[in-house]
Amino acid sequence: MNALQYAENVTEVFVFPDAYLRVKHLLESERADMDEVAEVIQLDPSLASKILKLANSAIYNLPKKIDTISKALVVLGAETIYNLVVSSAVISVCEQIENPAIDMDRFWEQSVHTALIARALGNKVTPRQSEQLYVSGLLHQIGELALSQQDPELAKACEQYSRDEKPWQCQRRVLGFTYAELSAALLRLWQLPPSIIEPIALQHQPDKHLRQPPVLLLYISSRLALSNVQPDLYQQANLLDPFVLEVLGIIQPDLRAALDFCNSEALYLLSVLNPKAGMLY
Repeated sequence: MNALQYAENVTEVFVFPDAYLRVKHLLESERADMDEVAEVIQLDPSLASKILKLANSAIYNLPKKIDTISKALVVLGAETIYNLVVSSAVISVCEQIENPAIDMDRFWEQSVHTALIARALGNKVTPRQSEQLYVSGLLHQIGELALSQQDPELAKACEQYSRDEKPWQCQRRVLGFTYAELSAALLRLWQLPPSIIEPIALQHQPDKHLRQPPVLLLYISSRLALSNVQPDLYQQANLLDPFVLEVLGIIQPDLRAALDFCNSEALYLLSVLNPKAGMLY
């Protein structure tokens, strides 16, 4: 099967929470009522709790504590709340997976590290898109879960990468496509915004998209996260193209700062998005 076929199959298994679908509809309408949005979120205690915890984290670094969803909407804005709702909804979908064939600790750590690094580098290079980059980073490997649910043996085979064969190279050899392509196909079926999907779909082709900073930033972030999570296998210098860094004006101190931010916030983010994973670190 190709990436789209795997994505289509899994949409019959993974079901989004009603609250997400209602919030998405409200925020995408021309006359979005913020009071109604807040009311819908509050009706889902798990969703509301995650949003408030994230809003009060160092990720947003707000001067005062936010204790209500209504205040979060005012302070953070509808777009950020939408992105938080998207992240939380996809995480709830992930929780529906039973007996995953893959190493879920590694999956979560890689996803969270990529998200945090993407946000930090995004704040430097293209601040207006840093929030969307954060979501792209968090969801860039969601295709791995889709494959794990449908074909455990293939998912296990894709974990057999090495120093000489990078994960995405192993995926292409085993599957004929990468998890990035499968993730993008799945997120398109879920009708997420193109601004979130495109960097995921194109992250392994930076040389073809040098004029698209979000694509380049996710390329850098996913590889930097890989070296951070699995330093015994990969070194930063062997994963990143210096020319891409030069195009974006990113220098080594910027990479170190992004890693510092990631390492300081990863445990908290893991505990909010996926408490079972967070307890392991």
